[in-house]
Amino acid sequence: MKSLMTPRARRRADVGWWSKAGWALRAGCLLLATVAMVGIAFAPEARGAVEFRLTHPADLSHPVHLAAVRMVKRIEERTKGEVKIAIFPNNALGAPPEAAQQVRLGVIDMMLLNPANIESVAPTLGVINIPYQFDSYAHAHRTLDSTAAEWLQAEFRKAGYELIGYYEWGFRALTNSVRPVNGPEDVKGLRIRVPPELAIKAAFESLGAVTATIAYPEVYMALATRTVDGQDNPIGTVWAAKFYQVQKYVALTKHIYATICFAASPKAWDRLTPEQRAIVTEEGRRAGNEARKEVQDQERAYLADMEKAGLKVTQPDVARFRALMGPAYAQLKKVLGEEVWNTWSKLVDAARQ
Repeated sequence: MKSLMTPRARRRADVGWWSKAGWALRAGCLLLATVAMVGIAFAPEARGAVEFRLTHPADLSHPVHLAAVRMVKRIEERTKGEVKIAIFPNNALGAPPEAAQQVRLGVIDMMLLNPANIESVAPTLGVINIPYQFDSYAHAHRTLDSTAAEWLQAEFRKAGYELIGYYEWGFRALTNSVRPVNGPEDVKGLRIRVPPELAIKAAFESLGAVTATIAYPEVYMALATRTVDGQDNPIGTVWAAKFYQVQKYVALTKHIYATICFAASPKAWDRLTPEQRAIVTEEGRRAGNEARKEVQDQERAYLADMEKAGLKVTQPDVARFRALMGPAYAQLKKVLGEEVWNTWSKLVDAARQ
């Protein structure tokens, strides 16, 4: 049957249909383009290599640096080159307190840091440095890795850091040029250089020492010129900084366990995929465990070398020192607060079981 529409009417209908079809086609294309653009905007970062900077205070021969070198190599291999980390040792990007703030702000991506360097923004993390709280390396490691792990992770995040794992500085020892230290009475009256850390200062003052805060680069000269009688640091640091050359005695007082935390800025952490974060975490913890073992192994070798150089080594009973920490604990409890002190004490005690 023939159409009842005139040729002119049919032409108008055809034009109208094509106009609607053209509009629908254009709208569909625009929608697809919009969806594609949104997908690009909200998809994970286009994955070429993600490059990070990692800074730390150790020298090139220290187990911490050597373990970090192995870590970044394994991370790059496991991510097929997608995550690359450049290491800046020896405080190359600034002194630890300043570098720690740069990590928090995202200017530096990652750091191996002493918790004392961020106590100004996270006072609760001072619990890690409470004097004489850990009985051994194993006890300290169980506390950090197990009983207190969840609590510490939350506190680091509150402070603006993503805690990944722990490396090792070791228990701090006391060196001096006046007399061997066999008991707390031998510390009384000694002029001891301390870093700007309340826990260390409070511990030595509780033992009757006179403390002086001196910048780390100036410590060797201060010891050599007898500006101070002694200083405290882990054995690896005493050896690396050659403090034994200007000291006569070293006592394994083990007054504070010093860890070094592998942490990232949230900005850097957010640039990684979940799979990459898992790899960085696994390799960070693996390297940390390697550093822990190597630091302990090398302590014995360093002490032997220092004894050959003429340094006298003593191993006093730490229980006698711990018994005199009341004034130090009172100071620290005021800063930390009763609730934090009690919570942390339970976590430390749980790791003794």
